[in-house]
Amino acid sequence: MQVDKKTTLPMVIECYAASGLLIKTLRFKDIKDFGGDIRRPATIETDSPLYKGYRSLMLYAKVKARSMPDEVFTLEYLPRVRELR
Repeated sequence: MQVDKKTTLPMVIECYAASGLLIKTLRFKDIKDFGGDIRRPATIETDSPLYKGYRSLMLYAKVKARSMPDEVFTLEYLPRVRELR
């Protein structure tokens, strides 16, 4: 992971298989102020050397802060994740 020291936001994340093979790269771009003291990348681009020529783009136009209990981040909660919407 590469992080901008000034903003402490991610710039690049490389994901590797247990074998050490690079399987995906995420690039975080277009840092935007979403209000409410939320500064995040508005664009996340992913690509993979396994699928040359293909990429995915995630564009964020609106982000809002939400409070969630710690239990939301457990495997036991996964079947109930739709309740968060």
